[in-house]
Amino acid sequence: MPTTYDDLATGALLDWSDCQAATPQMSVEAMLRLIQTAPPGPWPHGWASWDNTIEAHRRLVLEFIADLEDPHVRYPQQRGIVIAGGGLKYFPSVWVNVNLLRHFGCQLPIQLWYMGDGECDPYLKRLLAPLGVECIDARKLEPQYPARILCGWELKPYAALHAPFAEVLFLDADNGVCHDPTYLFDDPEYQRTGAVYWPDYANWTLKWDIWEIFGIDWLAKPAAAGAERAFESGQYLIDKRRCWRELRLALWYGEHSDFVFQHVYGDKECFHLAWRKLGTEYAMPGAGPGWDVHTITQYDFQGRIVFQHRCQDKWRFAGNRFNDSLRNEQLCFDLVRDLATKWDGTLWNNPAPTPAEQRVIDSIAGQRYVYRRVGYDERTFVLNADSYVGDGAAECERRWSINRDEDVDVLTLSRLDRPTCNLRQGPDGTWRGAWLEHERMPVELFPASSSQGGSR
Repeated sequence: MPTTYDDLATGALLDWSDCQAATPQMSVEAMLRLIQTAPPGPWPHGWASWDNTIEAHRRLVLEFIADLEDPHVRYPQQRGIVIAGGGLKYFPSVWVNVNLLRHFGCQLPIQLWYMGDGECDPYLKRLLAPLGVECIDARKLEPQYPARILCGWELKPYAALHAPFAEVLFLDADNGVCHDPTYLFDDPEYQRTGAVYWPDYANWTLKWDIWEIFGIDWLAKPAAAGAERAFESGQYLIDKRRCWRELRLALWYGEHSDFVFQHVYGDKECFHLAWRKLGTEYAMPGAGPGWDVHTITQYDFQGRIVFQHRCQDKWRFAGNRFNDSLRNEQLCFDLVRDLATKWDGTLWNNPAPTPAEQRVIDSIAGQRYVYRRVGYDERTFVLNADSYVGDGAAECERRWSINRDEDVDVLTLSRLDRPTCNLRQGPDGTWRGAWLEHERMPVELFPASSSQGGSR
């Protein structure tokens, strides 16, 4: 039975584990407790605009700020670049972005942050390794650094906060540099403030009532709000030794995206809200931004183009529009074509196995296996040496591959365009994992000649 408490304002018994128990009539105290204890949604329609919801979040952020102390972290690396994104949608842009950085001579360490096996695999990590890119799975860090919500835009402040760099230049996956950006760390405006943000397209501003909702009263006036340029967070530069509290508060707003994103668009205003809530100064270049067909162009403090954020035409294997008014356009198209010769866009497909992976492949190929989706179905099939499933193949099990992930062999079964299960071998020889599509049932694979088989 769920624990219930009496809402003194209404006399109602509330289930603190059920966000659907929220009502516009409940007390602010009850709403605050519900936000703290219930899963983050789905909330009732209109919840984010209720007066008690707004007031509860105002109180929550003040409580958070009151307890927010700089941990004085000793960072193992001084400066670095953080990029977030993966999978077929973003990896071609990551590839272009990283290659541009190295092409222009940038020697800063680079981390690519992603969320889980659905966004990156060992083969893609091997492609990036010669470029000096370390790949970080945020899902594996969640037990150490839990986040209330971490499923999309929230990754950007999370990655910047937990990256090992004292000073971070964050770049969206689809935000390509026009030259080596390392000099930005030495810009006097950055040195003065410890943070640089770039203005949003068309000098966008937030309406005054948005600032009122978030309790930033000095901006909750039409004239003040109209003079406050919104952020475009395809890039930002932060010294965490000076701005840790602000960055941590930006993540707090991201962790409460079930409320925040109903009032502002995405992560960019999480940073804006955090810096303004704490009354901390930041620097912003006066020039730009520009717009070129599908790309936001951003400038440095000397008025030179430094970033081209291709937000409406992300790099992909076919269909990008060539725009000769953008810098490095031919180079970027060449980089996409180069990637297409190395990767077909399918995660966990391994076109170039390492010697260790090939030995595992050789030990499996040609054998007949029992394939069991526990509680659903069971059949036998053959894993052919050409990486396709032979006799017994079906739509969801057309290809197979072996990847070595952190010293553990992973056998992946795939459709032609995406994986359906990743299996790891147990001591008894059975490969076990879970279905990656919506049923999420356990999956087992073991030699047909074996009498074992786990869950019979």
